[in-house]
Parts: sequence; structure tokens; C-alpha cells
Amino acid sequence: MNKFVELMEELSKLENEERSEKIKQLETDCVCPTCPTYNDCAKDKGENVFCIIGKSKECITMELGCLCPTCPLAQKYGIGITHNFYCSRGNEMEQSK
Repeated sequence: MNKFVELMEELSKLENEERSEKIKQLETDCVCPTCPTYNDCAKDKGENVFCIIGKSKECITMELGCLCPTCPLAQKYGIGITHNFYCSRGNEMEQSK
């Protein structure tokens, strides 16, 4: 089993509050806020770590560039190369189907 699948399984076993805390910890390695596609709407709504949470609910509608392959979080979990643009296409698990 790869590291990302293990992370997602770990997150799925946590209660909502614990899951939110774990995701906040993961945000420290997230490059979403510096990505060309990221916008003020996503910033205002606190959207990021799209590789885990999935695509933007309503903010990101145009793909202007992707930093997923360079993201420390993606690199740590071995994702971001085959699939990317998580903010507009869905998280790693959704794109891997």
C-alpha cells in the first residue's frame, strides 16, 4: 500500500475535529496558496490541500498552472506527477479511479 492511501485511511478513521487538526498540520507543506491557479476566493474560503480534500467547491474554475509536482506534501506521499490540478480535477483518490 502506498503512503498516500495509508494517509487517507488514517484520516478516514479520525473524528471530524481530529481530522481537521491533522489536515491543518499537513497544510504546512502545502504549496496551493502559491500556485498560479489559486485565487482570492479560495484564499478567503481557506481552501487548500486539494490533493486530500478534493477540488475547489466554487472558487477555482480555470487552470492557470500547477505546482503539484513540486509540492513537498505531494512528494512526501508520492503523488502529483501522474495526477495533478487537484483543485479543479479532484483529489488523488478520485483521479486514480
